[in-house]
Amino acid sequence: MDERDIRNAVLGLLAAQGTKYVPVGVSARHVHLCQTDLDRLFGPGYRLKPCKPLSQPGQFAAQERITVSGPKGELANVRVLGPVRRQTQVEVTFSDLMRLGIKGMVRMSGDVGGTPGCTLKGPAGEIQIPCGVIVAARHLHLSGPQAALYGVKDGDAVKLRMDGPRPGVLEQIICRGGEGHDLEAHLDTDEANAFGISTGTLLEILSGCACGGDCQKHTAPPSSMAPSPALPQAQTPKPPEPTGEIMSLVTERDIEDAWRRGEKVILCKPRCIITDAAKDRAASLEITFQISKG
Repeated sequence: MDERDIRNAVLGLLAAQGTKYVPVGVSARHVHLCQTDLDRLFGPGYRLKPCKPLSQPGQFAAQERITVSGPKGELANVRVLGPVRRQTQVEVTFSDLMRLGIKGMVRMSGDVGGTPGCTLKGPAGEIQIPCGVIVAARHLHLSGPQAALYGVKDGDAVKLRMDGPRPGVLEQIICRGGEGHDLEAHLDTDEANAFGISTGTLLEILSGCACGGDCQKHTAPPSSMAPSPALPQAQTPKPPEPTGEIMSLVTERDIEDAWRRGEKVILCKPRCIITDAAKDRAASLEITFQISKG
């Protein structure tokens, strides 16, 4: 049993107890080639040379690299992943698209109809592909047994929450379950860098059904993310009427700004994230939180 098997076994035991975490794999820009395009870029009958296996069964990073070219610029040394596919696909980030001068489209892998094309340059020549440039939609791989354990199925959308210095929630994580998949959420480098996430980071699934966390079962905010709703009117004094905007994230600075404006109540969305520093500062300034019903 290798390190990955041990990790999956531990996460499986936690999931069976209702605590669902998934590891992250951060995907850098890369290219999937069909055999015809591989031949045109590297020579007739060319075969990819595996460099290292990837997290998903049967997939590998190849030794081969190519240049991706757009109207405004190029990306050199872009890794080719194997094995070959039925259709060529270029997966980049929005930052890469700005450099290339190509309009961005978020798509699931394999869904390339109507997407922009680009020029690919290899050691044996260059080609123009009419479509295939995408920003990969964030997704979660699970085997069949893992999907059953986590209470999801192929095509479901879930939310993932991360802690740390830049906490937040990632929505619309599309589940890809079944044979050929293994437990791992895939984000691109733009997304990962924005939240301070690296490969191997564990994120918590906030919902385990297709609602993505929006059904009645999942609308109550976890105790670690928002305060409990106020007690009924008969049991607690009526709080001051809130006047500010409805917040989805509250930081210590937001509390201090509200205090300067003379506000004593912060109005929060149902799944508002409130940092620990904000809670402490609010308590010291006698500022309370109120969950919006809208």
